[in-house]
Amino acid sequence: MATLNSLALKSKVKFGSIYGKPIVWLVAAKNHSGYPSGSVTLVTNQIIKLICFDAKEPSNTYRDRRDYGNNRYIYSNLRQWLNSNAGAGQWYTAQHSADQAPDSYHVWQSKCPYDTIAGFLNGFTANDRAALLSTTLTVGKSSTDGGGTETCTDKIFPLSCTEVALSGDHVCGSKLAIFSDDSSRIATVSASAADDANFGSFANQAHSYWLRDARAESADDASSVYTKGTLIAKGAYVSDCGLRPACNLSGSLTISSTTDSDGCYTISYNTPPVISGSNGALGTFGDTPPTYQYTVTDAQGGTVSVTEKLDSTTLRTYNVSLGNKNTLTIPTATWKSLSNAGHTLTITAKDTQGATATRTQTFTKNATAPVISGSNGNLGSFGENIPSYQYTVTDAQGGTVNVTEKLDSTTLRTYKVTLGSANTLTFSADAWRKILNGSHTLTITATDPLGLTTTRTQTFTKKVTSC
Repeated sequence: MATLNSLALKSKVKFGSIYGKPIVWLVAAKNHSGYPSGSVTLVTNQIIKLICFDAKEPSNTYRDRRDYGNNRYIYSNLRQWLNSNAGAGQWYTAQHSADQAPDSYHVWQSKCPYDTIAGFLNGFTANDRAALLSTTLTVGKSSTDGGGTETCTDKIFPLSCTEVALSGDHVCGSKLAIFSDDSSRIATVSASAADDANFGSFANQAHSYWLRDARAESADDASSVYTKGTLIAKGAYVSDCGLRPACNLSGSLTISSTTDSDGCYTISYNTPPVISGSNGALGTFGDTPPTYQYTVTDAQGGTVSVTEKLDSTTLRTYNVSLGNKNTLTIPTATWKSLSNAGHTLTITAKDTQGATATRTQTFTKNATAPVISGSNGNLGSFGENIPSYQYTVTDAQGGTVNVTEKLDSTTLRTYKVTLGSANTLTFSADAWRKILNGSHTLTITATDPLGLTTTRTQTFTKKVTSC
């Protein structure tokens, strides 16, 4: 699959929306110096809104800022609105003691106020917002604020004079790859932006747009690109100047393999794999361990690695065949050594971009040894009569149980017992004759498939006298 990083400069990409329509951006640079590592810088193809940089501030101590707005970017209405996803009328909060919302009373000729609309990022999906990379920006300050530069961190931002290859009053960052001369900087107003501002005649016409630098010797003038691509200053409150913002996205984002009918690529966000079923409890198990069947699917169709665990122990890790049935099994040796208790099976599927899905199943192991009826004891003394011992074997798990009968250390027989039925340990007459006088022990051992055993012993004495 293609990635954003693979696109040529000036390729068009749809990302986010405004006025209910996708925003078209241009690839402006890749892995640009000072920007996030591995990022691709996008700048809108057109001017997407007519807007003021900052509203007039009636309570500001500087007259020019009272009359024409504040050109300090870090406090600007524009910056706050661009980086907010708040709903209509909720994005603005005062950034300093004299700050003012950009309402119709405090922008140029009451044109294009934006205090009552939603934040710019409100038109972006959650995936879009998550994809935006925080970018540290250098911003030129007015001498009113001490001059020089300062830094701030934003996700959406106007470009600087330096970044569009203009010589402003400050050096802020470095030139982006697509800007070189006046013609490279010229931008037109989108039809939607013109309609929104009630300036229909501006549609698809070249127009000025804001940069983020303050003019050094002014308290209110901010830099902007003029209609002919040259540098011009405007009072911050001027609300018919355009917005042509930029942002940085990871170059590894997946994009469509071809362009759409508008000649644009689209971003496809990676989604985690999906493991069938739901988390649950498998029940209680004794001799035989539980199994669990599942399938894994992935919308992107790439390689997915699956890890199966029993509690904290990895049973296996493998590359799954998407859409096919898989069975988690517990090896016999592992099951035999597992304690009687509650346990958890965990299946984790991970794609090549690190997105994961997890499915858990709990179960209880309650494996008990077989039970041999009766109790250990002494059968007494025998002469000509042959001793015998009757017993039954039961097992809560109902599995196969093997029984071994011994006389002292000699095995008499080993057989698969019928659970719940009567069994008799005894001797043939010939075997009895061969047993020496004295004390002896009969041992019955019942063993289930897990190797759990129960033993029953009966002692007796043989005492045969000569005629």
